[in-house]
Amino acid sequence: MNLSDLRNYDKWVGSSAQDVYLAALRAGGWKTVFPTSVPCWASRVRNYFNATPTSLKRLPEEASKRALKQVQRFAFQLDCHAVQTFNRTHQNYRPNPNGKLDPPPFPVPAGCPVTPSHDVVHTGAIDQIGTTGALAGLVYQDESNRLWYQMAAGSTIYHFGRRPRSAMLEAVWQDKVRGQDDTPVFKLVSPDNTGGSHEVILWNDGVDANGVNTGSKTLGAAGERWHIRKIIVVEPRYQGSYNYAETAHMGLAAHELRDVTTHKDRAGFYVDPPDRFSPLATRRFPANDPQGQRLATQIKYN
Repeated sequence: MNLSDLRNYDKWVGSSAQDVYLAALRAGGWKTVFPTSVPCWASRVRNYFNATPTSLKRLPEEASKRALKQVQRFAFQLDCHAVQTFNRTHQNYRPNPNGKLDPPPFPVPAGCPVTPSHDVVHTGAIDQIGTTGALAGLVYQDESNRLWYQMAAGSTIYHFGRRPRSAMLEAVWQDKVRGQDDTPVFKLVSPDNTGGSHEVILWNDGVDANGVNTGSKTLGAAGERWHIRKIIVVEPRYQGSYNYAETAHMGLAAHELRDVTTHKDRAGFYVDPPDRFSPLATRRFPANDPQGQRLATQIKYN
């Protein structure tokens, strides 16, 4: 399956989600497949790529820190660009009394690219805040040894209650004022090397006998395994959906382009696999949606 095939849903029909995923991986990821927009059909069938765990075990703090360094690539590149830009602007280009140039004001972190990407250079201040604050710092491992990253409480605003009127303001309120322990759901993501990620939403709305919220900041203590089938949010409007651009990898702007603006919370929009726990290799893309309409022709959003 080549790049042209990946942009043609007729080529997906009958193929397994695993085969299409591997083809996207070979092509350079979803950013290459869908560089400027995601067609409606791709958004509708996205959950065929969404692996759902049945249990999660929280990693110890040090292991979580190491895992976070691997996944927060875009935030790292933003930091690199900020340091490099500051150094260029404030470097003293006049030789010192010894005839040499002074070192840059700040050392550039090891591993920084010499030339930042177009997306990094054109990330605005608000998107930078959303990207660097996307993850809560807690990491879990599922029964298949896949790593799942707990997102900040502000990222949950599309997964409970009414649709946000002002996403930015409500995300800040949820994260900084209410906090995770006063948020009815957890949101966890697992990047899959395409630039995208699996996603699962879990309930966090316990109430004790006195009516006091008993929500938690985490899923158990470090090393404790939670069986989560019964707390997975399955309502179509609020459930986890596969992301074609994970914020931690691709930045908030890319996530909004490929996942947020293409998300429709009306009933029947998503065409989900029959079993959310089935392996991707067993999921075959259908030709038609549940209403009997051909998916390949559904390019624009209604």
